[in-house]
Amino acid sequence: MKVGGKVAVVLIRTLLHLICKVDRKEIKKIPKKGPCIVAINHINFLEVPMIFVDLYPRKIHGIAKKETWDISFMAWLADIWESIPIDREGFTASTFRKAKKLLQEGRIIIIAPEGTRTGDGKLKEAHPGIITMALQSNVPIIPVVHYGGERFWHRITKLKRTSFTFKVGNPIRLKKPKLINHLIRRKMVDQLMYRMARLLPEYYRGVYDDIGKINNKYVEDAGFGEI
Repeated sequence: MKVGGKVAVVLIRTLLHLICKVDRKEIKKIPKKGPCIVAINHINFLEVPMIFVDLYPRKIHGIAKKETWDISFMAWLADIWESIPIDREGFTASTFRKAKKLLQEGRIIIIAPEGTRTGDGKLKEAHPGIITMALQSNVPIIPVVHYGGERFWHRITKLKRTSFTFKVGNPIRLKKPKLINHLIRRKMVDQLMYRMARLLPEYYRGVYDDIGKINNKYVEDAGFGEI
């Protein structure tokens, strides 16, 4: 990471400590080496900087909408962290090529499968782009969730710190059936999201509240020692 990136880590870590109280114990489960995709729920703008600074000095790259570069500070962070831009159409062949190259170099790619902020913390239907990326790169996906951040704006106006809790699930690997189509990718991403929902208190599970639907037809659970 460039000097600017190291400075950003220190500044952001200090700022987050002032405005948030983060239970980050489980973040340590994420391996210190080896490629993987981290799937994270997307409540607001805070979770990505949090996980970036917690995983430092691992080389991490996020998937960011092109509009991110319209805001000077966010553009600076996106550039120094070498984020992968996507447009309104979502993942393209270029996105997958860039991600595959970074994963081949042993990096971490962070993706919010929901594609947009939920605001209230309740899971929304996910997009299957993360599945295509994992299949093309043959890397595990690590489900990571957090909750508490939906109260940030309410609490910051009262000059109070916001409590965040992170949970990390077991890695999953995707099975490769002979036929891969949109329906199968949808079933795979839903299985990922049900596993993320299982890590959350019931209130936050949203459209994935029926965790009894978890199965291993297209997705298999792995231990951290297996990735």
